[in-house]
Order: sequence, then structure tokens, then C-alpha cells
Amino acid sequence: MSLDSSQKCDEETGLKSMAPEPLELDESYQTPVDIRWGNCYPLFLKNNIPKIVIGPHWPLFICAYSLFVAASIFLIGWHFTSTSSEFIKWATFLVCVNQCWSYAWVALINPGVINYDKNNQIETRTRCAPQLDMQNDSKTWYCPKCKLLQLHGTVHCSDCDVCIQEMDHHCPWTGKCIGKGNIKQFYYFLASTLIFMIFNIIASLTQLDGALNGTRRKIKQGN
Repeated sequence: MSLDSSQKCDEETGLKSMAPEPLELDESYQTPVDIRWGNCYPLFLKNNIPKIVIGPHWPLFICAYSLFVAASIFLIGWHFTSTSSEFIKWATFLVCVNQCWSYAWVALINPGVINYDKNNQIETRTRCAPQLDMQNDSKTWYCPKCKLLQLHGTVHCSDCDVCIQEMDHHCPWTGKCIGKGNIKQFYYFLASTLIFMIFNIIASLTQLDGALNGTRRKIKQGN
């Protein structure tokens, strides 16, 4: 359907779309046969909504996550064996576990792939239909790559090859995009990473300082 024909239909019906941009449906538009996930890999779907979505850059996520896990195991083992402070022991455990969990959380949940067209069963209809104009005014554009009508604020990611609702950016370290579905978890992960680094630097310096003081006392006693 061309833009001119859609405008003509609006004039005939007397209805005005509330969308800031017109729906530009071209000849390639058709009701999608299946859900589109692009280069992402959905797992554990329920009503077309996955519990886990793995992005195209999952190898980078695996590498970074492995480093966090290895660092956490080392720090927990070190503090549990070298300090008598119960606070440092369990604080290190909680901070490290929280860091690994928050990273996995943001990297595995759906970033905002909604497949709005398919999930809402929008069949091939003309834009001049009053029902389409009145009930679907929040859709502002048609993605020719996904062949789906998309909500306002949805952006097509070239890396994931799929549309992400309220996309913020594509993060290769989480393996996929950061969008409406995981933006809050992403900020939580950033805060957790900051706490992880600051706490472990301070705790490690405290441990080293205590070890050095203990060595100095032994040297003085030996003399």
C-alpha cells in the first residue's frame, strides 16, 4: 500500500491518525507466518514470550562472564582463608555472587523484542479501515526488514537483525541490545560492577596491609 492511497483512505473515512508518523506499508508487507527473532536465540517460550534471549555476540558474554566468575572464586577463597573478619568474608561472598547474578540477568532476559504485529494478530488490512486507525494509533512505522508494524520508539538493530523496543544501544559484552526489556537490569549491573570493584579493592588493600604489618611484627620480634 502506498502512502498516497493511505492518505486518500483517511480523507474518505474522515479519521485522523494520532501517530506522529504515517504507517508506510509497501508491497512487501504481509502477516508474518512466524515470530521473528533475527540473530537472537529465544529459549523457554510461553505465549510467544521467551524467558531467555541469547544475543548474537554470546561468545563475548561467555568470556567476560567467565572472568567475573573466576575473579569471584579467587576473591572469595582468598578472603575466607586469610582473614578473621566475618564481615569481610560474607560481604565478599554477597558482592561477588550479586555481580555474577546481575550480569547473567541483563544478558539473558528479553531486551525488548516484542513482535507486536504477530502477537496482536494484525492481519493484512488497509490503513483506511476505521478499526486500524482507532485502535492502533501507537504504531508509527513499518519495518521492511522485519516485515512487521512496530510501536513508537522501536528501532531495528543491524547486529541483532531485529527490532528492539526503546533501544538504548547494542552492547556486545551482554551479547545483544539494551532496550526496554533490560535497561533497568543494565543499570543495576553497572551499579553492581562499581560496588564489586570498589569493595574488593578496599578489602584487598586492607588484607595486604594487615599481612605486611604482621610480617613487620615478626621481623621485630626476631630481632
